Amino acid sequence: MTTNKLVEVFREEDVLSISELTDLFSGSTITKFLERGVIQPSGTDLFRVTFVGVVIADGRAIQIIPKIFDPSLVSVPEVMLQVVRSLRRYARWLPNVNEDAPFIDANARRERLNIIAIADWLISDYSRNGIYRRLRHHEIVNGDGMLNWKRTIERMSPVISGRSPIYTDVITRNSSQDREHLISRLHKYVIEHSFKDYGYLMGYAPLSLDHEPFEPLSDLPNISVCINRVNSEIQNAFSDRALHLLSMIRSWLEARMVAVKSGLALYGMSAFHVVWEQACSHLIGNQRESWQGFIPRPQWKSSNGEVQSSETFRPDIVNQINGPGGKYLLIADAKYYRLTMPPALSGQPGVNDIAKQLWYEECLSPPAKHLGLVDTVNVFVVPGSGGSKMFWSDGEVSLVGLARSRVGIKRLSGLYALRSYADGTTISAAELERVVFER
Repeated sequence: MTTNKLVEVFREEDVLSISELTDLFSGSTITKFLERGVIQPSGTDLFRVTFVGVVIADGRAIQIIPKIFDPSLVSVPEVMLQVVRSLRRYARWLPNVNEDAPFIDANARRERLNIIAIADWLISDYSRNGIYRRLRHHEIVNGDGMLNWKRTIERMSPVISGRSPIYTDVITRNSSQDREHLISRLHKYVIEHSFKDYGYLMGYAPLSLDHEPFEPLSDLPNISVCINRVNSEIQNAFSDRALHLLSMIRSWLEARMVAVKSGLALYGMSAFHVVWEQACSHLIGNQRESWQGFIPRPQWKSSNGEVQSSETFRPDIVNQINGPGGKYLLIADAKYYRLTMPPALSGQPGVNDIAKQLWYEECLSPPAKHLGLVDTVNVFVVPGSGGSKMFWSDGEVSLVGLARSRVGIKRLSGLYALRSYADGTTISAAELERVVFER
């Protein structure tokens, strides 16, 4: 699937007119965008971008940055690098929750527009393990390899000396790389083309396979033939790496057919807020499951007295942290909002979000104190672009009339959050305490 190297940049929540879209894409591609959640209608002949990630469509390469970044104030390549890295980490977490995110899941066989995720997996595997290799075995008379007694006895005539056979000629066995092996050559072709088509969009450094000792394929053989050969190789493979790699090469071939036919490939999500929530949960720490049992569940009682409970709310983040005089219970809600504070309030959480957060505190405060914690502290964690700031306070919101009425506003740098999540690093306990208790 060939793309030009000119990358267009969109922003999540950009609104495009139908004429702007048709100037760039075919009608069938626009329809696929709607079906796959890349865009959605937003008024008469208007469409809102609802996807974050990388899109290849009609030969165009498009990077879509999260709505929390202003493209005029950030380095788009740096933002996209961290977006891709955070999506990779999120994809590794998916099997834990059985969540469906087909465009970042290299193993998603249901969705064949995920060739970029497959290519990303293959490039990463190659960087660790190299090209798939098969050894060619040779049997030689009196060679330098390992002596093969069984074949020597079967094929060579001994000299009898003192009733004992003496073999003056022996068969030896040695092995060499099969440089003509189709699967190895196919693997090299797949890596080269994956990197050429998608490597620059996925943040990879330049890659050369000139040192690999396999004859290059000038063109890809018939894909059905290639798939059959890969299937045959799978039957003779034993290592976990070989089995997984061969399956991925087969997936790449199948996905390539779809990508070439449709002119479309996607890597990303139309629900990037879940990545933000996961990033915040990772950076701050989360013990939610240990506290979920203290959140009341609705009790439904019928007229004949039968009682049954139903599902209840789940806080985003609940974690014990250090604070003045001891341990506190932090209750945090990770909001993927573009919040501006007074005097120009906009993009704020609704009153229901505030009331729910305060209700969590009412529910969790008694058990927290019973377990020896000093108190609870309640915050919204929202994205910020703070320059050199990474994590800081930005005011509060209150809802008068409740016993507990205050929720602090804490900003987390969007770029810092995604980079740290991808790196697996967290906010230090000292920094968390300083910012959470700052007014």
